Amino acid sequence: MIRIAPLRFLSPTSINTYLSCPRKFYLRYIKKLKTKPSIYLVRGSIVHRVFCRFNQLQAKPSLEMTPLELQRTLLGLFEEEWEKAGDSLASLGMEETRLQDFRDESQLMVINFGFWLERCGLSPAQRAEVKMFSKKLGLMGIVDAIHEVGGEPILVDYKTSRRPEITPDIQRQAAIYALLYQDFRGKPPSEIWIHFVAQDRGPEVIQVDEHLIQYGEILVESIRAKTKTFDEKDYPCTCGGRCERDFAMS
Repeated sequence: MIRIAPLRFLSPTSINTYLSCPRKFYLRYIKKLKTKPSIYLVRGSIVHRVFCRFNQLQAKPSLEMTPLELQRTLLGLFEEEWEKAGDSLASLGMEETRLQDFRDESQLMVINFGFWLERCGLSPAQRAEVKMFSKKLGLMGIVDAIHEVGGEPILVDYKTSRRPEITPDIQRQAAIYALLYQDFRGKPPSEIWIHFVAQDRGPEVIQVDEHLIQYGEILVESIRAKTKTFDEKDYPCTCGGRCERDFAMS
């Protein structure tokens, strides 16, 4: 007998996981195996927490910072978050020199973010780490920050990857965020900014139009139709077995 799953909330990550390999989706979201830790995941979490905390600080109307205070605040938050992640970092078993390289690189990302804020004169984010749910769409997602520019909402997603490239995964993520925000607020955002903080430059802009929204709708319905069951046979491996390496299989 085919076992049909109850309504499963999809997300940009789960949709991209399925498209990278259906078996990887099965292992993570149905079998619920634990993902192996990696320096990239730990570092990404640290940097995102720094930006979230900073945006929350900046949202206070009475808080104004000089450029020097801005950088000192960001770097202070980075030191706190890196220290908090000490156990997770230690569990990776990395050589101290390599770990220091990642620390230096991550710190530079924070500095780049501060320089960008100084240059662009952008008003503080209205909200940071906004969680959006839609029961109607069966979707969920977390947007790193929402700004208002010229009276229009702008969604911002921070990326710690080294290559500043709008990949198909990122394009799909933007489409899903636009769709979610439209359901969340009754209108889509005007733009989605992808900020590659490893680079000392501004975000890449993805324009939101009806074609992007339609793409998101088609994408979500397509993946939902393919992920309705619990049966392992419905989730074949398409990556040559690499998906198994990402999980603790015991």
